[in-house]
Amino acid sequence: MLYWYNNYGDDMNIKKLVKVAVAVIIIVILGFLIKDNYYLLTNKIEYVYTKYLQGDIRQNLTDNKYRKKENYGYVKINENTTLKNKDDVKNMIYTYLDAGWNEYTVKCDADYLDCTNDIKEIVQNNTYLTDLSNFVHPFNTFDKINTTFAASGKVKLKKEPRYSDSQIDTLNKKVDEIYKENYDSSKNVSENIKIFHDYIVNHTKYDQSNTTGLSNVGSSSAYGVLIDGIGICSGYSDAMQLFLEKMNVKNYRISSSTHEWNLVYVEGAWRHLDLTWDDPIMSDGSDALKEDYFLIDTNTLLSKDDGEHNFDSSIYIEAK
Repeated sequence: MLYWYNNYGDDMNIKKLVKVAVAVIIIVILGFLIKDNYYLLTNKIEYVYTKYLQGDIRQNLTDNKYRKKENYGYVKINENTTLKNKDDVKNMIYTYLDAGWNEYTVKCDADYLDCTNDIKEIVQNNTYLTDLSNFVHPFNTFDKINTTFAASGKVKLKKEPRYSDSQIDTLNKKVDEIYKENYDSSKNVSENIKIFHDYIVNHTKYDQSNTTGLSNVGSSSAYGVLIDGIGICSGYSDAMQLFLEKMNVKNYRISSSTHEWNLVYVEGAWRHLDLTWDDPIMSDGSDALKEDYFLIDTNTLLSKDDGEHNFDSSIYIEAK
């Protein structure tokens, strides 16, 4: 549990006001000396206000049980609440999502002039957010992140969760039931992954009517796949990830501009796992179970030249 708080008394407030007054006087004097840089002057005054009058950010943050707390090539855990560059913004949002916090408040450093624009660029870009979200547990993903910006430099994030509490409860019970009935302790990790791969494919039909993947209920989610038996690629990958997490297998979801699947670390290497493409739609409408995309390496994946797996290797670095 993390706490940020301000516990100053009246005497400390007086001292702070004196510090502010002195600092502002100094800055104004400097302003006459550097009058051609008005923006720098006003920015420094705002910094003094933020540091001495605004106080520390008070937060009571409790991680939920789905936090993975993993560092990857593209994203790293960063719980520093002061943002100094765009990498800090990216890692802050990843950390916020990974921890399962519903709300989070941070500050832009006074010298980070593009902070607000960089935050807006990320949170308003669905592709950027999808890439960040792919590294966290499905139950910590979201439909939308709302942001509030204060003149003092504070930024508040509040997400709209992708899965409701009732959906999570239903899915956890279903996963436990399937896991108990199918997991085989006599088999190795890859063999058990195959068991759950086959279960999902055999119990799910591809939803040809849903091509957007935007709904938080239905075939674009693990709920659609495991409860309703219907899914699209994001639903298949979410569902598979629930079993990978249950098995404590290191993994995340990976996507191209049109498709999503799983990346799994098994037997000392990262491998691709695509249940959607192993559950093809047959011309006669019959079901089929394939393993063409079961734990294959990147060279094999790209050699298939299907046009759906052209991922960004600068983001999904482990898949290089």
